Amino acid sequence: MEIAEIEHMLLHALTEESVGEKLDGAKSQQEVYEALKTLPYFTLTMEEFQQGIQALKNEQAEVHEHEAE
Repeated sequence: MEIAEIEHMLLHALTEESVGEKLDGAKSQQEVYEALKTLPYFTLTMEEFQQGIQALKNEQAEVHEHEAE
């Protein structure tokens, strides 16, 4: 799966109201991943999930970098 597809699925899943409480209480990436796996459309492997998280972090850092300029 391409990183853009991973990011899209991840962003969609992370904003899903039905898992909001579980995500709020999660203390690790593993707990977040397990909560998202309960969604019928969430098919990412743990490796894809971690790649997506890293990609989103990188994008966020770039946004803050441009804001500081």
